[in-house]
Amino acid sequence: MDSQGTLLTDYLKQWNAYSVGLEFCHALFRYLNMNWIKKRLDDSRNKMAMFANTSDIYEVGTLALVVWRDRLFKKIKDRLLRAVLDVVCKDRDGEMSNIGQVTGVVNSYVKLGSINKNKPLELYREDFEDPFMANLREYYGRESSQYITQHGVSQYMKQAQVRLEEEAIRGKKILDPSSLEKLKTECDLALIDKHKEMLQIECEHYLRDEKIEDLNRMYNLLNRLDNGIRPMLDVVENFVAQTGFDAIRAIPAKERTDPKKYVETLLETYNHFNTLIKKAFNNDNAFGGALDKACRRVVNENSIGRENSKSPEFLAKYCNLLLKKGAKNLEEAELEEAINQTIIVFKYVDDKDVFQKFYAKMLARRLIHNTSVSDDAESVMLGGLKQACGFEYTSKLQRMFTDITLSKDITEKFRGYLTDKSIELKVDFTVMVLTAGSWPLQTQTSSFNIPKELEGCLTHFQNYYNSQHQGRKLNWSHHLCKGDLKTNFFKKKYELSVSNYQMAILLLFNDADTLTYDNLVTLTNLKEVDLKANLDSLLESKVLLGTAATQFSVNPNFTRSVFQLESQLEFST
Repeated sequence: MDSQGTLLTDYLKQWNAYSVGLEFCHALFRYLNMNWIKKRLDDSRNKMAMFANTSDIYEVGTLALVVWRDRLFKKIKDRLLRAVLDVVCKDRDGEMSNIGQVTGVVNSYVKLGSINKNKPLELYREDFEDPFMANLREYYGRESSQYITQHGVSQYMKQAQVRLEEEAIRGKKILDPSSLEKLKTECDLALIDKHKEMLQIECEHYLRDEKIEDLNRMYNLLNRLDNGIRPMLDVVENFVAQTGFDAIRAIPAKERTDPKKYVETLLETYNHFNTLIKKAFNNDNAFGGALDKACRRVVNENSIGRENSKSPEFLAKYCNLLLKKGAKNLEEAELEEAINQTIIVFKYVDDKDVFQKFYAKMLARRLIHNTSVSDDAESVMLGGLKQACGFEYTSKLQRMFTDITLSKDITEKFRGYLTDKSIELKVDFTVMVLTAGSWPLQTQTSSFNIPKELEGCLTHFQNYYNSQHQGRKLNWSHHLCKGDLKTNFFKKKYELSVSNYQMAILLLFNDADTLTYDNLVTLTNLKEVDLKANLDSLLESKVLLGTAATQFSVNPNFTRSVFQLESQLEFST
């Protein structure tokens, strides 16, 4: 065994033959092992024989290992180690090598270590594992520095992944299983930790250029280190936040008050980076958290949103656009997805109470005026808000829906009451009974003379409601009511959808051809601000003619497309 080239072959050949003889002799002297040797070893553990010297007593098989260790292994172990490491280096370099021989030699280290029953792996670790790990650090430390300098970070990460995979496979072949975790640690230190700062510097560049594969390699490499991805998380958070701020600033001045444009810009930022994180960072929750932090900053601190809490206001208005009947309502599946997207933005809003204030007002209008696109859509939205903030946050909103359902039942029972009493109303009368405190409704500021055409409806309903509910007081909210008037004065017949205040003004012209402004003030008992607002609307639509300085009359030449709306009166209790 003089030549290093044949050292491994000769050593392994002799070791294998010796191992066979060792096992044979151990079995042959089984009786000796089980009796005399076992008795001497047991006696050595007996307190009465504590001075007995048994350090030179071994079972036959173990004694054979001692002989190999002392008479051969100790004399050639340095040459043997150099030969093993030479083969390993050649294998790393892609040269032809018999790595299988290394496996057999390493197994002999482990076997010889079993002589020491208390520390069976001590010989393997001192004479092979430690030198192997030192050789690994030196080899990959030199190679990695040269490679990253010559080829750059992107190519180096590919090479590092290849090297890590190769070394893991090689380790499983030649190392004792107890060394595999240490092997991983040493590879990570040499191939990743040594160059982590250079990798982290490129993170923002890859984000800007959307290099998903490079980001994924960087993540997979740095994630092998303790807290290795921490700097990446900070880079991702700041980059997403800055991108979001830039996107909001880029909104044209004429669209900066458009809730739809504002919310859709926020969602574009979120959806873009949410997709990127799933692909580049294996949907890691840590990066999801970085995205959440960034989006929360964008939603609450952007150049538009930080002005008077615009984010919650605009989000509530955007929800109203989705949930209110209109010419461009989405299909059911699209609407549900749009609502779910809205909830994503809502979760990032800090001033959720401000959102609730605006949302409740717009929900009230939709429910009172029956302009919700669908009950299912409203339920999906309410469910999303409840999931995000809990039952208490949505309790008043839920009560509003309950009131609408109960009001339908009350109306039907009232109609049955009228039938039983043989009472016939001359108008189609629909009632909403709304719980005081649950609805964000403006207080009626004007005293109001109810048109005589409606007095009977209100009186009969008041009587019915009092007969069903003791101790409850109805407060009529005429300023929120609408009605449908059929006209017989114009050349064509029309159905005009008007507010109760407008209805009161128009019905006065059943008894007079012309009325002065003072007549209208006296007969309606409306405050000037309310009378003027409703009168201006009728004048603008050409239903009435005249000015405050003259007299008002119905326009005989009025023309308008026909439209219908159920007459409604709403009030709260």
